[in-house]
Amino acid sequence: MATRFGFTYLLYFSCWQFGCAQVDPATTAGALTDPACRTITIQRVTTPINTPAPTPQGLPIPSFSQQSGSVAYGSTLKLSASNMPSGAYTEYSYDNGTTWVKGDQVPVVSRKQMLARTRVNDLTSQTTQATVTPYFQRMMVIGNSIMSHGPAPDLGWTNFNGMAASAPEKDYVHLLTAKLNSLRDGVQTKMVSGGAFERQFGRGDYSVTEFLKPLQEFKPDIIFVRIGENMDEGSVQQNNLVGNLRVLFDFLRQNAGGPVQIICSTSVWNRPQADAVIRQVAAEKAVPLADLKSMVGVPSYFASQYANAGVAAHPNDAGMQRITDIIWDTMP
Repeated sequence: MATRFGFTYLLYFSCWQFGCAQVDPATTAGALTDPACRTITIQRVTTPINTPAPTPQGLPIPSFSQQSGSVAYGSTLKLSASNMPSGAYTEYSYDNGTTWVKGDQVPVVSRKQMLARTRVNDLTSQTTQATVTPYFQRMMVIGNSIMSHGPAPDLGWTNFNGMAASAPEKDYVHLLTAKLNSLRDGVQTKMVSGGAFERQFGRGDYSVTEFLKPLQEFKPDIIFVRIGENMDEGSVQQNNLVGNLRVLFDFLRQNAGGPVQIICSTSVWNRPQADAVIRQVAAEKAVPLADLKSMVGVPSYFASQYANAGVAAHPNDAGMQRITDIIWDTMP
């Protein structure tokens, strides 16, 4: 009533000031006919109200049982949250929230930051985070003469370590062991020859079961598959390297006796067909790939000081260090 009186008074005042006033017929139910009157148009302006998205304040924020430091590879962190409403659950992400996995046991399989939150239907809580570094206790290397080669005086090679490295501590196996020990001391190392796979994959008399015994006895939590140099390029298609490499990666995972991180590499020699297959299968099987293409054909990485061409084709100390650095940078 007060508003209506004020509006009437305004109209009256307008008539006194200017002669008369009338309300625009479009905005009133009554028809006004005096053409001498000033027309006042009244327009209702409405401001849209944006309904905010549901806030996460109603859900508890979970916490990791450990948010930093180091833990054994494959161990789990516990997620917990108090006062969880009915139907709520925790979920976690390894890729900064792009994908989420439902659960409260988070396997530690990467150095990357992990996120967690609680959810009920479409409502989620604020996220919490943890960044822990997995350490490894048992390293298996499947390799060839670059991994290790006994003395061969007729070739001018007298050491017992990765061929062409000047000392055991200079080959990539020992360098990788030292890096893993920097995360936690006491890393055990087992070297297994991959030469038979390189030369015989796809043949009827060869099977990846040659790796079963060392896997069962050693139970590695990290495996470096560092082969390729001895693969015959002509056999890559003919003997189905794609299929056999898939079988190898699956076999290693299934028989390691627990969670295992597998990392593979391409060759340091010019093996374009074999390397293409290694890249393809590594991507398919989600195996981190240490691509060594930057070493191929670079003289400074190879042991030209040896008269024997076979020995000289192997990485020298600088090459061994380069292999180690690329593999280490590949660690997830």
